[in-house]
Amino acid sequence: MITSFSGDPFLAQRAARQAVRDVAGPAGDVVALAEGMDVDAVATAARQGGLFGSATLLLEFDAAFTGQAGTKERNAVMKELAEVPSDAQVIVIDASATPARQKRWRELGTHEHLPTPRFGALRGWIAKELAAQGVQHDRDVPDVLADLFGEDLPGLAAEIGKLAILEETLDAERVEHLVNRPAARGAFDMIDAIVTGDEATAMRTARLLVDAGEAPARILAALAWQFTLIARAVALRESQGDVPDAVAASQLGVARFPAGKAMNLARNLQERDVRDLLTYLLDVETAVKTGKRAEDWAIEATALHLAGRFAQRGRGRGRT
Repeated sequence: MITSFSGDPFLAQRAARQAVRDVAGPAGDVVALAEGMDVDAVATAARQGGLFGSATLLLEFDAAFTGQAGTKERNAVMKELAEVPSDAQVIVIDASATPARQKRWRELGTHEHLPTPRFGALRGWIAKELAAQGVQHDRDVPDVLADLFGEDLPGLAAEIGKLAILEETLDAERVEHLVNRPAARGAFDMIDAIVTGDEATAMRTARLLVDAGEAPARILAALAWQFTLIARAVALRESQGDVPDAVAASQLGVARFPAGKAMNLARNLQERDVRDLLTYLLDVETAVKTGKRAEDWAIEATALHLAGRFAQRGRGRGRT
């Protein structure tokens, strides 16, 4: 039987490894193939028996096949999987699977697509994680965690695991004190400085975040999450004008504070501005993750570059 998972890398990985535990059990044989995977290795592993029967095969496609160069070998492995014995237990992680590939996985067996939860869906996901870990909490705790972590699902899952150890009923203030995470809080401060063209404050805020120990990739993710929220606020203002924070929170699917903050920032932005900023942030995040840009300077350089854009725009408007 072939079971596959796609979507958010963290969710796909976690679901696949739970499937392995469900199938193999604590004493089962598991053969994991990732980088260097090829047709021969998969064919051999799928057909060999373990000490307690057939081995469970875990295939990590995202690690094995990267870029256009990996397409031919990946297709060959998928073709081979169609021929494996019916009693073989094969678990596949293919987080980046296209809709066409997802359809093929469903033809081969069972497939589950797990997209990254965003905005209202993110709060729902956090609430489910809290419940699964047995964390007792007030109703606004999922909002607080979403504001602090954004879409950092591994960080959220790890933090919820820590909160579960306390075995107490948590409120928002207690969670903010325990988590003490600066990235998402500081992201709005940096965005304030960026959109007002305050290069010095933007640089200083970036340095404070880095000095606080936040990984550059997480800071970039927090910035991207906040700017995406602001982009939606821009669209909301264009369609409905200024609305109360409670209405904005409902429309945007976030708590009242970030909704109000996003709507306030949206007053000075147009859709084109935010789209350009998100494109730039995506390019920087990709460069950092692929090693094409130094992490230690990436955040400050990004803050300086973006604030400089708005400062230049302001100077242009001031010309006569």
